[in-house]
Amino acid sequence: MNDAEAAFAERLAEDLDRVFGAGFAVDDIELSTENGAARVRATFLIEGRVETVVLDAPDVLSLYRPLMERAAELQLKGAFWRMVGPS
Repeated sequence: MNDAEAAFAERLAEDLDRVFGAGFAVDDIELSTENGAARVRATFLIEGRVETVVLDAPDVLSLYRPLMERAAELQLKGAFWRMVGPS
């Protein structure tokens, strides 16, 4: 991972923590690139559960939105679980 990719991963973790707040924590983000394509493996702690997301994209910047969307889905799932129990 080069310096730009490391800075992107750090910023992504900060944004996720800031946007999703309490009950949500970024445990780890691994970013890799190969032949121009990018992959992220993010591990989150949500409502006491560990959730891992793996996404692929044509480049690093293209990972941002899908990862934020997936994190939002997981947070909503956690909120639902708090309200009504396991789905």
